[in-house]
Amino acid sequence: MLRLVLKVVSFLFLFTSLVSSLNSDGLSLLALKAAVESDPTGCLESWSESDATPCHWLGIGCTRKRVTSIFLPNKGLTGYIPSELGLVDSLTRLTLAQNNFSKLIPYHLFNATNLVYIDLSHNSLSGSVPPQIKSLKNLTHLDLSSNSLNGSLPESLVELKSLSGTLNLSFNKFSGEIPASYGEFPVMISLDLRHNNLTGKVPQVGSLVNQGPTAFTGNPNLCGFPLGNLCPEAQNPRAILNPEENPENPKGLTPVFYDGNGDKHKEKIGSVATPWISGVSAVIGAVSVLVWLVRRKWKTGEDKMGKEKKREEVEEEGQNGKFMVVDEGFALELEDLLRASAYVVGKSRSGIVYKVVAGRGSGTLGSTVVAVRRLSEGDAPLKFKEFEAEVEAIGRVNHPNIVRLRAYYYANDEKLLVTDFIRNGSLYAALH
Repeated sequence: MLRLVLKVVSFLFLFTSLVSSLNSDGLSLLALKAAVESDPTGCLESWSESDATPCHWLGIGCTRKRVTSIFLPNKGLTGYIPSELGLVDSLTRLTLAQNNFSKLIPYHLFNATNLVYIDLSHNSLSGSVPPQIKSLKNLTHLDLSSNSLNGSLPESLVELKSLSGTLNLSFNKFSGEIPASYGEFPVMISLDLRHNNLTGKVPQVGSLVNQGPTAFTGNPNLCGFPLGNLCPEAQNPRAILNPEENPENPKGLTPVFYDGNGDKHKEKIGSVATPWISGVSAVIGAVSVLVWLVRRKWKTGEDKMGKEKKREEVEEEGQNGKFMVVDEGFALELEDLLRASAYVVGKSRSGIVYKVVAGRGSGTLGSTVVAVRRLSEGDAPLKFKEFEAEVEAIGRVNHPNIVRLRAYYYANDEKLLVTDFIRNGSLYAALH
């Protein structure tokens, strides 16, 4: 009997030790393993409930035996994100990018209030961003790009006062207008709202005024500065008026008279003879103009064709856009500039100046900062050869007090000058 009791006690002790051998962080991570339906690379095979700690598991980082990092990008994982990850209260970095996680983002995930860095980009997540995300007071980097998130842009993100790196919501299905409260984000945030279904006018408030066009492109129904497409009221200021207005009669009124019998009739414009004389005059004038045009065309036809052909040959090179590096040490390409974060730092009669930060968030060490001047059409030479000669002359200037020209871009509808970015303020501030 005693031997049987000892065996039972030994079994219970062994069972208890096996069940309680893994700490609470490890048990929460096993919920992630259970939520994964497909693990083609076998990265989660080392995750075992018999381990005392998950700190040696693949993709897991620890500090003082507490899980602080989950790093599993590009593993081909298919499944969903479980709520239990919110129980890892020491978690500061969560990276599950470039997998195939689907369904909703669980709002319990944001119970891990020490999160500083979240990257869930390039998955298949859907639904809206839970408002509970505002509890992450230490969050500096949030990347939810390239998913299927929808609904309006979450205004709760404005309450994340520690955001200072990246806020990337691009390539989703967000709709509606950009909240004016987004102007409260610090200027140094790399804001990316590209390729959604956003509509309306870009609010000209706060830091949104300093964002370049790269933050908003790919939203066909978005308009206003800094985008090239004007808002409807800017394109047609008279649109708010009566659309049936006659431009020759702006008030939209027709004079009305009353005869002696009290009947009203519209004013007759002239007598019967007036329109007849006007018609004859119009015919004679039209014939005269036609004869003059035929003579002019016959006389100058060949010269005009020759000039048009020569103009096409000269400007053909700049027709589709040309990016030219003036300084051999300049390593950025046009694609780097188009993908970079841009902030408006100045405006003048000659155009708009952007501070462009290339390389941030792309996995490269550090980033390259340049100034890009977007020339206004009134000051930029219209012809490609003239523009090229003038810019190359500027590029040959080498003086310690003159900013260095690095590259330029020419297209029929866009002309850019790329120079060094001077970090010590503006020339106006230095002089005054």
